Amino acid sequence: MTECINEIDKAKLELDTLQRAEKAEHSGGRQVWQRMPQESAKAYAAFSKYRDMAERRTMARVAEMSGCSSQNVERWARRWAWTQRTYEYDLVQEENFREQASRDRVAHRRRQIQIGQALQSVAVAGLNEWRARLEQKLPLNLQPEQIATLLKLGDELEARGLGEDEGLSRFTRIVVNLTDALPLPDTEEASQPAVLCDETQR
Repeated sequence: MTECINEIDKAKLELDTLQRAEKAEHSGGRQVWQRMPQESAKAYAAFSKYRDMAERRTMARVAEMSGCSSQNVERWARRWAWTQRTYEYDLVQEENFREQASRDRVAHRRRQIQIGQALQSVAVAGLNEWRARLEQKLPLNLQPEQIATLLKLGDELEARGLGEDEGLSRFTRIVVNLTDALPLPDTEEASQPAVLCDETQR
Protein backbone atom coordinates (compact mmCIF):
# COMPACT_ATOMS: atom_id res chain seq x y z
CA MET A 1 0.00 0.00 0.00
CA THR A 2 2.85 2.36 0.86
CA GLU A 3 4.44 1.73 -2.53
CA CYS A 4 1.17 2.62 -4.29
CA ILE A 5 0.89 5.85 -2.29
CA ASN A 6 4.51 6.70 -3.09
CA GLU A 7 3.90 6.12 -6.78
CA ILE A 8 0.80 8.34 -6.66
CA ASP A 9 2.72 11.06 -4.83
CA LYS A 10 5.57 10.78 -7.32
CA ALA A 11 3.22 11.03 -10.29
CA LYS A 12 1.52 14.08 -8.74
CA LEU A 13 4.88 15.71 -8.08
CA GLU A 14 5.98 15.13 -11.65
CA LEU A 15 2.71 16.48 -13.03
CA ASP A 16 2.94 19.58 -10.84
CA THR A 17 6.53 20.13 -11.95
CA LEU A 18 5.69 19.83 -15.64
CA GLN A 19 2.68 22.12 -15.32
CA ARG A 20 4.74 24.72 -13.44
CA ALA A 21 7.49 24.59 -16.05
CA GLU A 22 4.98 24.89 -18.90
CA LYS A 23 3.30 27.86 -17.23
CA ALA A 24 6.66 29.58 -16.74
CA GLU A 25 7.56 28.97 -20.37
CA HIS A 26 4.31 30.45 -21.69
CA SER A 27 4.34 33.43 -19.34
CA GLY A 28 8.03 34.18 -19.76
CA GLY A 29 8.68 33.47 -16.09
CA ARG A 30 11.85 32.07 -14.56
CA GLN A 31 12.42 28.34 -14.55
CA VAL A 32 13.82 26.91 -11.31
CA TRP A 33 17.00 25.79 -13.08
CA GLN A 34 17.69 29.33 -14.28
CA ARG A 35 19.51 31.90 -12.16
CA MET A 36 17.66 32.63 -8.93
CA PRO A 37 17.25 36.11 -7.41
CA GLN A 38 20.35 37.11 -5.42
CA GLU A 39 22.23 34.02 -6.65
CA SER A 40 25.74 35.17 -7.50
CA ALA A 41 27.07 34.75 -11.02
CA LYS A 42 29.81 32.44 -9.73
CA ALA A 43 27.35 30.28 -7.79
CA TYR A 44 25.03 30.05 -10.79
CA ALA A 45 27.93 29.18 -13.10
CA ALA A 46 28.86 26.34 -10.77
CA PHE A 47 25.25 25.15 -10.68
CA SER A 48 25.04 25.28 -14.49
CA LYS A 49 28.08 23.02 -14.71
CA TYR A 50 26.48 20.61 -12.24
CA ARG A 51 23.12 20.69 -14.06
CA ASP A 52 24.63 20.02 -17.49
CA MET A 53 26.67 17.02 -16.30
CA ALA A 54 23.45 14.95 -16.38
CA GLU A 55 23.97 11.49 -14.85
CA ARG A 56 27.67 12.11 -14.12
CA ARG A 57 27.05 14.93 -11.64
CA THR A 58 29.53 15.28 -8.79
CA MET A 59 30.29 18.36 -6.73
CA ALA A 60 33.98 17.44 -6.71
CA ARG A 61 34.09 17.79 -10.49
CA VAL A 62 32.23 21.10 -10.28
CA ALA A 63 34.77 22.36 -7.75
CA GLU A 64 37.63 21.28 -9.99
CA MET A 65 36.05 22.92 -13.05
CA SER A 66 35.19 26.10 -11.16
CA GLY A 67 38.55 26.48 -9.43
CA CYS A 68 37.12 26.58 -5.91
CA SER A 69 36.89 24.28 -2.91
CA SER A 70 34.44 21.40 -2.56
CA GLN A 71 33.17 22.92 0.69
CA ASN A 72 32.22 26.10 -1.13
CA VAL A 73 30.40 24.15 -3.85
CA GLU A 74 28.52 22.10 -1.25
CA ARG A 75 27.48 25.30 0.51
CA TRP A 76 26.12 26.68 -2.76
CA ALA A 77 24.34 23.41 -3.45
CA ARG A 78 22.53 23.49 -0.10
CA ARG A 79 21.67 27.18 -0.26
CA TRP A 80 20.37 27.15 -3.81
CA ALA A 81 18.66 23.75 -3.76
CA TRP A 82 20.70 22.12 -6.51
CA THR A 83 19.09 18.70 -5.99
CA GLN A 84 15.53 19.99 -6.47
CA ARG A 85 16.45 22.25 -9.37
CA THR A 86 18.29 19.53 -11.25
CA TYR A 87 15.44 17.09 -10.57
CA GLU A 88 12.94 19.43 -12.19
CA TYR A 89 15.36 20.20 -15.02
CA ASP A 90 15.84 16.48 -15.77
CA LEU A 91 12.10 15.84 -15.64
CA VAL A 92 11.30 18.59 -18.13
CA GLN A 93 14.16 17.56 -20.42
CA GLU A 94 12.91 13.96 -20.42
CA GLU A 95 9.37 15.10 -21.23
CA ASN A 96 10.69 17.27 -24.07
CA PHE A 97 12.67 14.29 -25.37
CA ARG A 98 9.57 12.07 -25.34
CA GLU A 99 7.51 14.69 -27.17
CA GLN A 100 10.22 15.18 -29.78
CA ALA A 101 10.57 11.40 -30.21
CA SER A 102 6.82 11.15 -30.80
CA ARG A 103 6.99 13.90 -33.44
CA ASP A 104 9.97 12.18 -35.06
CA ARG A 105 8.05 8.87 -35.27
CA VAL A 106 5.11 10.59 -36.98
CA ALA A 107 7.46 12.34 -39.42
CA HIS A 108 9.21 9.03 -40.11
CA ARG A 109 5.89 7.34 -40.94
CA ARG A 110 4.97 10.17 -43.27
CA ARG A 111 8.31 9.83 -45.06
CA GLN A 112 7.73 6.09 -45.40
CA ILE A 113 4.31 6.72 -46.95
CA GLN A 114 5.77 9.27 -49.37
CA ILE A 115 8.60 6.92 -50.37
CA GLY A 116 6.14 4.06 -50.78
CA GLN A 117 3.94 6.17 -53.04
CA ALA A 118 6.97 7.29 -55.07
CA LEU A 119 8.08 3.68 -55.51
CA GLN A 120 4.59 2.72 -56.66
CA SER A 121 4.69 5.54 -59.21
CA VAL A 122 7.98 4.20 -60.57
CA ALA A 123 6.54 0.69 -60.67
CA VAL A 124 3.45 1.90 -62.55
CA ALA A 125 5.67 3.69 -65.07
CA GLY A 126 7.62 0.47 -65.55
CA LEU A 127 4.41 -1.52 -66.05
CA ASN A 128 3.24 0.98 -68.64
CA GLU A 129 6.52 0.56 -70.50
CA TRP A 130 6.10 -3.23 -70.48
CA ARG A 131 2.50 -2.87 -71.65
CA ALA A 132 3.63 -0.68 -74.55
CA ARG A 133 6.25 -3.27 -75.53
CA LEU A 134 3.64 -6.01 -75.38
CA GLU A 135 1.34 -4.04 -77.65
CA GLN A 136 4.21 -3.63 -80.09
CA LYS A 137 4.96 -7.39 -79.89
CA LEU A 138 8.41 -6.67 -78.44
CA PRO A 139 10.08 -9.08 -76.00
CA LEU A 140 10.28 -8.14 -72.32
CA ASN A 141 13.42 -10.20 -71.70
CA LEU A 142 12.27 -11.24 -68.21
CA GLN A 143 14.12 -13.87 -66.22
CA PRO A 144 12.09 -16.84 -64.85
CA GLU A 145 12.43 -15.63 -61.26
CA GLN A 146 11.17 -12.19 -62.31
CA ILE A 147 8.12 -13.75 -63.94
CA ALA A 148 7.43 -15.82 -60.82
CA THR A 149 7.71 -12.72 -58.62
CA LEU A 150 5.31 -10.79 -60.86
CA LEU A 151 2.79 -13.63 -60.82
CA LYS A 152 2.94 -13.89 -57.03
CA LEU A 153 2.61 -10.13 -56.53
CA GLY A 154 -0.22 -9.90 -59.06
CA ASP A 155 -2.11 -12.70 -57.32
CA GLU A 156 -1.68 -11.04 -53.91
CA LEU A 157 -2.86 -7.65 -55.19
CA GLU A 158 -5.87 -9.19 -56.93
CA ALA A 159 -6.84 -11.15 -53.80
CA ARG A 160 -6.49 -8.03 -51.66
CA GLY A 161 -8.59 -6.04 -54.11
CA LEU A 162 -11.31 -8.69 -54.03
CA GLY A 163 -11.37 -8.53 -50.25
CA GLU A 164 -9.86 -11.94 -49.57
CA ASP A 165 -8.17 -12.06 -46.19
CA GLU A 166 -5.03 -14.10 -45.80
CA GLY A 167 -5.44 -17.13 -43.61
CA LEU A 168 -9.18 -17.57 -44.10
CA SER A 169 -10.39 -20.97 -45.27
CA ARG A 170 -11.41 -21.29 -48.91
CA PHE A 171 -13.99 -23.96 -48.01
CA THR A 172 -17.67 -23.15 -47.63
CA ARG A 173 -19.47 -24.44 -44.56
CA ILE A 174 -22.97 -25.79 -45.21
CA VAL A 175 -25.39 -26.03 -42.29
CA VAL A 176 -28.40 -28.34 -42.70
CA ASN A 177 -31.40 -27.73 -40.44
CA LEU A 178 -33.35 -30.97 -39.78
CA THR A 179 -36.12 -29.52 -37.63
CA ASP A 180 -38.62 -29.71 -40.51
CA ALA A 181 -37.81 -33.34 -41.42
CA LEU A 182 -40.68 -35.85 -41.40
CA PRO A 183 -40.72 -38.25 -38.39
CA LEU A 184 -39.69 -41.86 -38.96
CA PRO A 185 -42.60 -44.37 -39.14
CA ASP A 186 -43.14 -46.35 -35.91
CA THR A 187 -43.13 -49.79 -37.51
CA GLU A 188 -40.94 -52.84 -37.62
CA GLU A 189 -39.92 -51.91 -41.15
CA ALA A 190 -38.41 -48.77 -39.82
CA SER A 191 -35.93 -50.84 -37.81
CA GLN A 192 -35.02 -53.02 -40.80
CA PRO A 193 -31.94 -52.04 -42.81
CA ALA A 194 -32.63 -50.52 -46.18
CA VAL A 195 -32.54 -52.93 -49.16
CA LEU A 196 -29.88 -51.88 -51.58
CA CYS A 197 -31.13 -53.98 -54.50
CA ASP A 198 -34.26 -56.03 -55.37
CA GLU A 199 -34.46 -59.75 -55.96
CA THR A 200 -34.36 -59.40 -59.73
CA GLN A 201 -30.92 -57.79 -59.61
CA ARG A 202 -29.34 -60.69 -57.74
